[in-house]
Amino acid sequence: MNKLFQIKDSIDKDKLQGIHDFSCKILETSGMRLINKEMLDGLEKKGCKIDRDKSVAFIPKSLIEDTLEDFRKQVDKAGRHLMINGGVAYDVGDRICAKFGAIAPRFYDWDSKKEREALEEDLVNSIKIGELLDEMCMVGCPMYVKEVYGKKIDPNFTPIVNAMLLAKHTKKLVNSEVNSKKQLKYLMEMGIVAKGSLKAYKKNPCFITAKESISPLLLDKDACEVLVELAKNGLPATMIPMPIMGASTPVTISGSVAVTNAEVIATMAAVRSVVPDAIVGGGSMASYMDMRGKGIKFNVMDAIKVDMTLCQLYEVLYGLDFGYGIYSSDSKVLCVEFLLERMYKILGSFFVRKFNYVIGQYDQGMVFSPELALAEIEMIKQLHELHSDFNIDDLDSDLLDCIKSVGHGGNFMAEMHTLNNFRDTFRSEILEEDFDAKTKFKKTDIFGRANAEYKELLKKSEYRIDSEREKEIDKIFKAAHKDIVGTDF
Repeated sequence: MNKLFQIKDSIDKDKLQGIHDFSCKILETSGMRLINKEMLDGLEKKGCKIDRDKSVAFIPKSLIEDTLEDFRKQVDKAGRHLMINGGVAYDVGDRICAKFGAIAPRFYDWDSKKEREALEEDLVNSIKIGELLDEMCMVGCPMYVKEVYGKKIDPNFTPIVNAMLLAKHTKKLVNSEVNSKKQLKYLMEMGIVAKGSLKAYKKNPCFITAKESISPLLLDKDACEVLVELAKNGLPATMIPMPIMGASTPVTISGSVAVTNAEVIATMAAVRSVVPDAIVGGGSMASYMDMRGKGIKFNVMDAIKVDMTLCQLYEVLYGLDFGYGIYSSDSKVLCVEFLLERMYKILGSFFVRKFNYVIGQYDQGMVFSPELALAEIEMIKQLHELHSDFNIDDLDSDLLDCIKSVGHGGNFMAEMHTLNNFRDTFRSEILEEDFDAKTKFKKTDIFGRANAEYKELLKKSEYRIDSEREKEIDKIFKAAHKDIVGTDF
């Protein structure tokens, strides 16, 4: 059964080594542009040639391989490769560990059947759903809001708002966006309060996320600064490129993988040249430039294979975890057909054993739908059930007697064996057609049934942080607003 989870046997180690070698050649010949003096200074001390005018570091293969080896040993000693990011799935073991994470600006309102700006109530309700669902073990911020407590929010303050609402409504805290050193200070303070102590916070950090490159072989000033600051605070500094095949990377799978990998391993070397024991990581969210003038597409098989191949490169060759880009799909309309597109992304994550599925978003991550999230969870559960093992414990003398009792031409419907083993969850009610036998029409579709489940779940929502910690969160929130925005909230 375990073979069904694996694709690494189809990518031989020599091929992965060839990708690694080519990535190193890219960094030796083209280099990586890093808009950060600390990184450039650190790399220069490590023997890199630096073009100060262009902020480009030419990184030798020996430094890359030493960095990877030193970090792998650190991860082996720690027992896990810690990463925090909303849009990618990473190694969480064998259980389903779905999450909300990538931040969408819009919300799909099922009652009006329209997309609209996300409201505070939408965000809080979604966080509550994440807290309730057993298959959700990580609740980041699935969308952002422009108003909270009836007041408009300065965009620079949005990550603080997200963290505050998360802290108050769930224990399953994970990511929030981080765009500056100043934001990080207050996000860490909130995280420590929410987790109960600095030690608990450092063990399982929250309210941080990765930074990304978009242009080829370039990490901008803000991204560099945040990654260094995360590392200095002993927090995971994760680099998640968003390669666009045919635009920001070569159009072929191998070419795109090589360039994306070069960006990640260069960032690893740069961060660890400043903070030698930095916890670093990588992931990718690949897309494809449609040369027919249709823009970028995430749900193209080649793009999915780029993310899958990179996961295998890091697992097999480097002995490290790597984030599989799952949150983005291309459909502009929430419809049943969209679930087929979504399944391709889910399968890619499943095949590389990244069961940390990011759910609930469509239109390339621009819209969040709780109905979609609930439907995806049921799809994921069915997929895992299909590929799970089974036991033969009931093949005993009692079953043999039961079969003999039923005899030829009978049935097992009234037998105790059937009663004891029947599974009423064999198929989810959300995914099962709701058909009216009299009219010959279905009563509603998958998303309609998911909406009914969503409303029932909201009735069960009870968790809220205790009053003392809530007061501390509010105090940090107000101090952050005064410092970041310059006014009292």
